[in-house]
Amino acid sequence: MTDRGERRCVAFVLAVALVLAGVALARPFPQTQDQVVAAPQTEQAVVVPAAGGWVDTGIDVGPGEELVFRASGEISLQRGNPEAVCGPGGLDLVTVEQPVPQANIGALIGRIAQLVASRIDADSGLEIRDEVFILFLVGPESVTSVPFKGRLYLGVNENVVKDNGGEFSVIVTRRPL
Repeated sequence: MTDRGERRCVAFVLAVALVLAGVALARPFPQTQDQVVAAPQTEQAVVVPAAGGWVDTGIDVGPGEELVFRASGEISLQRGNPEAVCGPGGLDLVTVEQPVPQANIGALIGRIAQLVASRIDADSGLEIRDEVFILFLVGPESVTSVPFKGRLYLGVNENVVKDNGGEFSVIVTRRPL
């Protein structure tokens, strides 16, 4: 073998040895703060009053989970108006000022929010929350993959809720992907 051939052979053997040593010493990456260990499947009942705005479900979620929703009940988007009554799928009507514009007005919707910062407003004394969030249609039945760590909220796809009545009953099932 020539000197050049021997050097190539030695370099190849060293490279293979380094790769094998790296594989032998490799360990899984530690969990980051944004990851959540997927818990076994759990189920929780949540009531969503039509006049209540966003309902904090108390459910913290994270990547690697999916949420299964089953909803029932009836709400009125204007108390006393029989034309404004709907189930979790909402009324077949879309307005420009709905939280989820592509979903029917009055439909059951979800929100996963991650708190970035909070502060107290000097003038009002109210808490101001800076959040990253995603809104999605729940309707009578749906499955949603969780995109990031956060808290699950449920509500009605309408911005003016004071004149609403009734409630939705929702079963939320968390399960690992």
